[in-house]
Amino acid sequence: MPPESLIDLSHPLTPHSTIYPGDPPFAMHSVCNIPSDGYTVHAVSLGTHTGTHVDAPFHFFAHGQKLHELSLERFVGRALVVDVRHLARARGCIQWRDVRESLDRTRGATASLGPRSEGKIDMVLFLTGWDGWWSEQKYFDHPYFGRDVAEELVKMGVRLVGVDTLSPDETVLEDGGKEKEDAFVMHEVLLGRGCLICENLKNLGELVGGDFEGEEVWVSLVPLSLHGADGAPVRAYGWTEKGR
Repeated sequence: MPPESLIDLSHPLTPHSTIYPGDPPFAMHSVCNIPSDGYTVHAVSLGTHTGTHVDAPFHFFAHGQKLHELSLERFVGRALVVDVRHLARARGCIQWRDVRESLDRTRGATASLGPRSEGKIDMVLFLTGWDGWWSEQKYFDHPYFGRDVAEELVKMGVRLVGVDTLSPDETVLEDGGKEKEDAFVMHEVLLGRGCLICENLKNLGELVGGDFEGEEVWVSLVPLSLHGADGAPVRAYGWTEKGR
């Protein structure tokens, strides 16, 4: 049975979409139209990390898995939405102790995380509420996560981490357009250990409420099938089901 209601977790792509500094902009223009050609066709130009998208290990590691080398099962499954809205400050760093406190507020949350082979949840989505600033300058000032968050999640068996921000790392460019030396610690730890990343999610708040005895959260984060790619846009969506 299909779910009764699907929650759209992807931002629409428009000329006003927020793009990571230095990445190719999104563009779409008409190449054929009904009055002249009898049908409509558009040309689309974008980077592999445009809008709501996933990062494959190849994004940061030359010998890391590319998108086509990942099974579809990696992108669909039960997810734990961790509400850290009370910690979300402009350019504020969220550490593991903060995440652990948030997990402890929900009965059974911490114990539910682990390898899928053990019947546990291996997808974690962080709800900061920053998706409300999409397409605005403030979106670049998003909160970010400390290295210890990535290390602890991977240690627990988490295989995909999603955020409703531009990046799980701080988005800061120093003078001259160069990133800070430690700018990508979350990417390096997660992708380096085979854990995927999904960025620019939205509406995660609509999935909050599962108590591990009632509703379960499920998501589909399947990207475009781009052979050899380091990432790709996603039409992400989620739904809830009664616990099994």
